[in-house]
Amino acid sequence: MNKRVLVINDLSGFGNTSLMAIIPTLYSFGLSLSVLPTSLLSSNTCFAGYQKMDTDDFMRQSLAHWQALKLEFSAIYSGFLANAAQVQIVLSAIDTFAQEDCLVLIDPVMADHGKLYSCYDQSMIQAMRHLVARADISSPDYTDACFLADLPYGQKCTGQDLQKLCERLHKLGAKELIITSVPHEKWDNAVLYSSGAELELFKCAYIPCFYTGTGDIFSTLMLAYRLQAMDIHEAINRATQSIYHAIELSQIAGQPGAEGVLWEKILCRADLN
Repeated sequence: MNKRVLVINDLSGFGNTSLMAIIPTLYSFGLSLSVLPTSLLSSNTCFAGYQKMDTDDFMRQSLAHWQALKLEFSAIYSGFLANAAQVQIVLSAIDTFAQEDCLVLIDPVMADHGKLYSCYDQSMIQAMRHLVARADISSPDYTDACFLADLPYGQKCTGQDLQKLCERLHKLGAKELIITSVPHEKWDNAVLYSSGAELELFKCAYIPCFYTGTGDIFSTLMLAYRLQAMDIHEAINRATQSIYHAIELSQIAGQPGAEGVLWEKILCRADLN
């Protein structure tokens, strides 16, 4: 049977982020999808005046319908949630659909560059800790990880800092951690992998600029690679290289950072899998 993924994330009508980037990426791996939008936005939140409609009731109704249809999933992937109450909806989805061999990836999209998103408060941090506890893989960025672990955000961090960070996140319940945008004391940008017993840093080529949505793409690639049983080292290296090339191409083309990278150009010419 073809592998089907339940994808829980927002849909922004403008900007290469969230479901706009996730859907074509997972399709490129030959995966089937069931998509559960957490919020409908006219654009991503980088643009002033964006319109937003949360979908709490629709999420519950969709999950009940899929249960009646007896859908089965190889993976459940949760990203941006519109509010803290949606955490309970996602937990219900995991309880209902996550069979023994179902991979659960939680990308706790809450913050960036040391700051919580303006649409969230402390209640989202508390709720997200319960969701991360159910993750086989959690893929926060460094800021998300600091908020979840209740540790201060630092411009540079040591190996000891990262060890403490991972220990706290594993105590929440996450089995594997893949933390992006880590400002290591020796490198501008790194990815941290931790399985509890193992902690590894991957130095990433760095272009000093901002493009929204790259975290969504990274988590999506990690999910697809894991469903292929790819070695974690190869998976992280492939994902970071693909995103680097997307940023490089987007800069050359003059793509505004708020619109996200020109991911469609990478998808049409690259062999991601």
